[in-house]
Amino acid sequence: MTRNAFLISLLLAAAGLTPAWAQQPGTAYSHFPTGQGDPLAITCRPPQLLPSSRLPGPEVCKTNAQWARYRKDGMEVAADGIHDVPSEKWRSINPQPCRPATMGSGGTMSAIFTSFSMICE
Repeated sequence: MTRNAFLISLLLAAAGLTPAWAQQPGTAYSHFPTGQGDPLAITCRPPQLLPSSRLPGPEVCKTNAQWARYRKDGMEVAADGIHDVPSEKWRSINPQPCRPATMGSGGTMSAIFTSFSMICE
């Protein structure tokens, strides 16, 4: 009996008559996914080069609703596909407050030891 059931399921699978369990909408690809379109459609970002490496990171696939939420919050998925980082646009609109590393009065001696580095908080 089990052999007959196996043969019938094999024939149905070959004919394409298997039940559709979790069919996902079509997948689109974009270098900068914005989340526009069908909220349930899946958009994938191609692999990006990892910092300090020759190797690319993974392909990142999310629904358009998730990509839209990232853009609204000013975030992006890092090249490693795991971490979230502030987008370039968000960092240019909201710069960090920075000040000179050394605060002091003018003078020849202090000018010799002047550091031009900045401390950003």
